[in-house]
Amino acid sequence: VALASIVAIVFSIVMHEVSHGYVAKLNGDLTAKSAGRLTLNPAVHFDLWGVLMMLLVGFGWAKPVPINPANFKNRKVGMITVSLAGVVTNLIMAGISLLLLYLLAPVLFAPVSSGTQHVFQFLGRYLLIYFILINFMLAMFNMLPIYPLDGYNFVNTFLPYGNSYQTFMRRYGFFLLLGLIIVGQIGEMINMPYLNIFGQFFKVIYSLIEKTIIARLMVV
Repeated sequence: VALASIVAIVFSIVMHEVSHGYVAKLNGDLTAKSAGRLTLNPAVHFDLWGVLMMLLVGFGWAKPVPINPANFKNRKVGMITVSLAGVVTNLIMAGISLLLLYLLAPVLFAPVSSGTQHVFQFLGRYLLIYFILINFMLAMFNMLPIYPLDGYNFVNTFLPYGNSYQTFMRRYGFFLLLGLIIVGQIGEMINMPYLNIFGQFFKVIYSLIEKTIIARLMVV
């Protein structure tokens, strides 16, 4: 389970960041490429706190890919597409993993006699489950319109430079995120789980996974 979760976390976060840099390149900005960030090498994108947050609370981040909007062929289009690139990539990866889980469920949950078969079956099962959970969680987390997340960049693209939303978020965005996490944890402790928006979303996704597996096994 630990191996499956680590592989899913690292690959999902890396793909999220690489997609930002690649779409920036398509828009005319080669900053990420010049910095060597268009690579799947996890070491290049590693951020200790981001990975720890993913392990502890279910969402996190990698070292942000550098971009320079001044190089975009069309600044607004560039900012919109680059902002959405990570979220869209995570949703695609989650969707593909969910489809694979549905198709492979009869194999992944079939009785086996060999210990080796059981290990590979178990690993395959949890790799797909974690890829679904983590990519949906990353997409949901990054869609929040809070600095420095992708949702903030997307919303801010449509507002004039130096607007009050931008000023507020750049000053208090981190504390707002921290507050959401703390409120969520307190909600769990005092039996008010609906205060934990991340936990509630996690439950919805896990329920979707369970229903997908059951639906496939019932067909078989």
